[in-house]
Amino acid sequence: MSNNLSGLLSATFYERGYDHLIELIHQRDAAAHRRLASLDVAVYDAEGKLLAAPPVDPHQDVLDLGALAGAISGVPDRVMVTFDARYDERIFPYRPHHYGYLHRTGSTAPALYYAVNAVLGGVPDRIGATHINNFETYVFRRQHYAERYSLLLGCPSRFAPVEAQVFAYYGAERTTSEVRLAPKAHVEVPLAPEVDGRRLTRVELKALFRLASYVVGRRASGDDLVLFDHLFTYFK
Repeated sequence: MSNNLSGLLSATFYERGYDHLIELIHQRDAAAHRRLASLDVAVYDAEGKLLAAPPVDPHQDVLDLGALAGAISGVPDRVMVTFDARYDERIFPYRPHHYGYLHRTGSTAPALYYAVNAVLGGVPDRIGATHINNFETYVFRRQHYAERYSLLLGCPSRFAPVEAQVFAYYGAERTTSEVRLAPKAHVEVPLAPEVDGRRLTRVELKALFRLASYVVGRRASGDDLVLFDHLFTYFK
C-alpha cells in the first residue's frame, strides 16, 4: 500500500427499525477512478465491545447498515459503526465524506440525509481546520420539529477513555452534563426541550479529543427520528 495514502475515521449510529444506508464514495466519477484504497468497518455495543468487523469491498458505493447489523447474532437496538478509510488525496483533493440515508421502515415521515461524522483524519489544510479544536456546537432552528432532543456520543479512541461536558442553552440559562466514555463506548444524553419556559437554542460539546457526536430529534408520538445531524466546529 502506498505511503502517500491519507486516512479518515468516521462514525455513525445504527438503530433497529430503520433503513440506514451509507454512501461510501460520495464523489464518485463516471470512470470510477475515485475509489477508496481500503475500508475497515467495525460495529460496537454501548460498552465498547467489538461485535463484528465484517469485510467490506472499498470499491462499492453503498453499505446497508441494516443488513450488516442483521447478520450479527444478538445485536442490541443501537450500535456504533466506524469507518476507517484510506484514500489517495490526489484523487480526493477534498476528504471523501461518507453520507447517510436514514428512514424508519414503513413510516410515512420524510427520510433524513446527513453527512457521516468525521472524527479523525482527512486533509485539514485543505478545509481550513489547521488547528486542533475539540469544542463543537449545534444551533437549533427557532421553529422546533421534535418533541424530544438528545445527543448521541461515541468515543473513537482505541485505548483512552474520555470525559466530556455537554452544555445546553435556554436563552441566558445554561445546564451542564458530565459524560465519561470508555474506548469505543457510546451513550445517548437527553436534552430537555425547555427550561423555565425557555426553549432549547443551542448545545455545545467539549472533550479532550473529538467524539462521534450527533444531535437527535424524535417525535413524541411514534418515536420517529426527525433530526439526525452532527455537531459543527465554528471557530479554529
